[in-house]
Amino acid sequence: MAYSASDFATSIVNHFFDNGLLSAEAADSDDLKYQALAVIAVVNVITDRLDEKLAPETCAQMAKTLERQSRSELFMEELLEANETLTDIADSKGTRTLADCMYLLSAIQKGQGIEVHYPTRSEIVNIINQLPSAALWLTYVSEVTK
Repeated sequence: MAYSASDFATSIVNHFFDNGLLSAEAADSDDLKYQALAVIAVVNVITDRLDEKLAPETCAQMAKTLERQSRSELFMEELLEANETLTDIADSKGTRTLADCMYLLSAIQKGQGIEVHYPTRSEIVNIINQLPSAALWLTYVSEVTK
């Protein structure tokens, strides 16, 4: 049987994971777009390091930084695909929901999470559940019931 495009993609993802350049979560993801963005980000940084001779940084640190960057880009892309503008979120779901979306974006970029305290006026969880990668985004949200 011929070597397929799927075989090629799997080989690349596995190689990056085996060499500590890609997290297990990214390697095991069923979201091919997310995997592609993570791999492309790693390649871009490696290329930049070769060209600019950046200060030494471990591959693991670099991979985490790149993964957070690609995740935050994907979150914003999905958010804007589901909602025409950020203003639309504020108008339809309230400013607290929009603020929580921005807090979540920041948390993804930092590799942290947010807490949503109930009862709340925020509809962040409802917004997230409408996104294609909802399962991933919900890993950054801790729901706290009073």
